[in-house]
Amino acid sequence: MTEDVHSSDQPFDRLTQLADDITHALDHEPGVKGMVFLTDGDRSGIKMSGYEDPIEGAVDLFMHMKAMFNAAGKDLSFIGIPDSPEGI
Repeated sequence: MTEDVHSSDQPFDRLTQLADDITHALDHEPGVKGMVFLTDGDRSGIKMSGYEDPIEGAVDLFMHMKAMFNAAGKDLSFIGIPDSPEGI
């Protein structure tokens, strides 16, 4: 994957445009939130739909990943890392 990671409210390449097109189906489903991840092996794109705060979406993503690992008989834990050594 490339290192030119950035965020935008508008699609900015082929993958983010595809993800945006896919999430338009959710526009007619009040209260439904979703994420679409696409990759072509070189680049990746993600589109969140229904989330006011991207951090809320990230929390949902982590919780879903944890459930996926549990379903596969594995455990996944997340550990917060403080911003500085003084925060330990």
